[in-house]
Amino acid sequence: MSSLNAFACSMCKVTINGKTYLGNNEDSWRTGSRISFVNAPVGKLGALYMSYGDMFPQGGMNEAGLAFDGLTIYKKNIKIDPSKQNITNFSEFVHYIMQNCTTVEDVRRYANRYNRHRMPNGELFFADKSGRYLIMEPDTVLLGNDGKYIISNFCPSITPENERLNWARYRRGRDFINWQQSDNGADYCLALVDTMHECREKLGDGTMYSSIANLSEGDFSLYFYHDYTREVKFNLKQELAKGDRVIELASLFPDNIEYDRLVRYKVPQNDRRIFLFLLSCGGIFGVSAIFFLLSYLINIFRAPRAPDPYLKLRLVIIMICLPMLYYMFALIRTPAMFYSKAPFQDFQFSLKNVAAYLPFILLLLIVPLIRVNLHLARRKIWGLSSKLIFTLNNLVYITLILMFTYWGFYDVL
Repeated sequence: MSSLNAFACSMCKVTINGKTYLGNNEDSWRTGSRISFVNAPVGKLGALYMSYGDMFPQGGMNEAGLAFDGLTIYKKNIKIDPSKQNITNFSEFVHYIMQNCTTVEDVRRYANRYNRHRMPNGELFFADKSGRYLIMEPDTVLLGNDGKYIISNFCPSITPENERLNWARYRRGRDFINWQQSDNGADYCLALVDTMHECREKLGDGTMYSSIANLSEGDFSLYFYHDYTREVKFNLKQELAKGDRVIELASLFPDNIEYDRLVRYKVPQNDRRIFLFLLSCGGIFGVSAIFFLLSYLINIFRAPRAPDPYLKLRLVIIMICLPMLYYMFALIRTPAMFYSKAPFQDFQFSLKNVAAYLPFILLLLIVPLIRVNLHLARRKIWGLSSKLIFTLNNLVYITLILMFTYWGFYDVL
């Protein structure tokens, strides 16, 4: 979730002619999105929820016309009030709100009883049928009543308008509001959601699904994988009457070529074998760096008696292994690196920006490394352990180069 242009969401609240709509774009690489309908005990409110396989509520709407969705944010220095309780289960926190709150004011009163710092990278956006909205940051709650309001992956409490415009999806939405006249509320909200959706150049990925909640009438419309020509609409009250159930979103829509391509695209976050391979590569690089550092130091002390003509090669291997060790774990932890254009550029400058050039360095070094490897294999200059570990590293480099090619890490033109 760390790339500004690679993983984000956008939302809009539109009130026109006395009706309120909450629109959302879920920009994600996670497949398996689903909608669930959940009835509540007597005296509570039934609701629908958007989620993935873990069933964590990403968004939803209840019978009172209160709806919400979540946004990834990056807020530092979160304030904690020692007089308040800490939320220990954010899923239960959200479900309580949806079962018991009818307005954003109800949400504000409940949320202000708790510290929410254990969800530091998320904020929730609520709206009710009156047209009022609430933004729940990890340590701040904001209320508003604008007729049209848009938000993306920033904290409004600390982000001035000129910085919000750095988000392309927000900038497009702001331009739309400034230049487009309001007509039918549902059509206007859909057009605004469409304007703010994402479809990235590399893989055609971006907005996994979009939703528009008609809070005044209890209707919930879905659009899958940024295709706004096909709509599936649910009426919450009618759906709850059918009983609790969970529906996979992909099953509601015709085959989508771009979505099928995303499903087939294998990365460590969706393929356990790749995850374990990269993890193993990190282990190999770590062990190799330690081995060749120790062998280098031993050879320095032994040099007067048995000089190693390839002593500096041991240092070169260490200088390759340590950055590659970091890169393997960066790939495992940062899905944006697989979906962004090469070379990857992080939201804020970090070592990942530098590490993104390692595939090119490896490509330049692989032929000289293999030649030296073959030369050492035919001679008794190095011991068997050094030869085997050096050979293992080169085999891993070759495999990684093939994987980097598959992931498009060399596609810079």
